Amino acid sequence: MKKLALIAMIAGSFIIASCGGGKENNDENTDSTQVVEKTAKDVCVNENQISLVVHKYPAGDDKTIELEMENFDVLMYTYTYKNDSAAEFKLSNYTEEEFNEELQPGQVDIEVTLYSHNGKLLEPASYPYHGSSDNDFYSYVTIYTNEGNAYFNGVVGTQGDVIIDFIDEDNICGSFNLNVDNPDDASVGTVKLNGTFSILK
Repeated sequence: MKKLALIAMIAGSFIIASCGGGKENNDENTDSTQVVEKTAKDVCVNENQISLVVHKYPAGDDKTIELEMENFDVLMYTYTYKNDSAAEFKLSNYTEEEFNEELQPGQVDIEVTLYSHNGKLLEPASYPYHGSSDNDFYSYVTIYTNEGNAYFNGVVGTQGDVIIDFIDEDNICGSFNLNVDNPDDASVGTVKLNGTFSILK
């Protein structure tokens, strides 16, 4: 009888061991569901592919700004993460050595300011140009040239967005999708800014 009980215990132990003992598997499953936070290097490609067109944009004294840059070559940039609800960056197609107190013909700055409100923090999202109070995120974009400054002067809410794919205190990347095209309106003109940008530390 004792032998029979011993055999039963050994057989039972073998069955439990072959099943893997449930608890260890549960621990492994818990570890595999942990979310790994992505870094700028995981999300961003370290290159800029930007096109810029400004046509018949009013610059005063019956002058207009005329620019067409299929490949806006970013040679200098600045990025300032002001706080968790405001950040600013500037892309320039000239070097610091080439700058002489003021912009020269062909030298252009693209300045972008990003904001969040309604309790939101800056994060990857679509930032409508000059967004309304209904938007959690919005942006301002200004094109600086030696002939004057250009804005997206269409009807508020229809100009497009700055799309942010990644943002933290040191890095930012995303794309421009901003287009206003009304050259027959002397107060609007054509201003188009499209393509990807990346600022990585």
